[in-house]
Amino acid sequence: MKKYRVLSLHEFSAALSIVETAVIAAEENNVKRVTAVNVEVGEFTFLIPEQLIFNFEIASKNTIIEGAELRITKKKGVLKCHDCGFEGDSEIDPDIPPQIASFSPMKCPSCASSATEIVGGKEFVISDILAEV
Repeated sequence: MKKYRVLSLHEFSAALSIVETAVIAAEENNVKRVTAVNVEVGEFTFLIPEQLIFNFEIASKNTIIEGAELRITKKKGVLKCHDCGFEGDSEIDPDIPPQIASFSPMKCPSCASSATEIVGGKEFVISDILAEV
């Protein structure tokens, strides 16, 4: 039986958003062809870069974006601790299996409290678009 690659709906939805936004920007600026789209993706969006690129290629078919390179800059997650006041990079608990670590409550790297809030790493923005005019 032939194997088929399954599209990730999370990444496909994100890729569609990138394409739709880039197409609108390109049309508003009389662009002939988009050559690259640069995006910032936070750790806590749970988007997988390889899947996002794959889905971007599919979503951009038959648009002015087709053939453009999707360049992804990953942004680290940032936590704020309500117990000790720490604010900084998140760290995955080594005692939690890696398959579920990013979904578990994040402990403060300073005091190990679970009274944390995610204050960074949820970004999902187009930082710029490279194009031929």
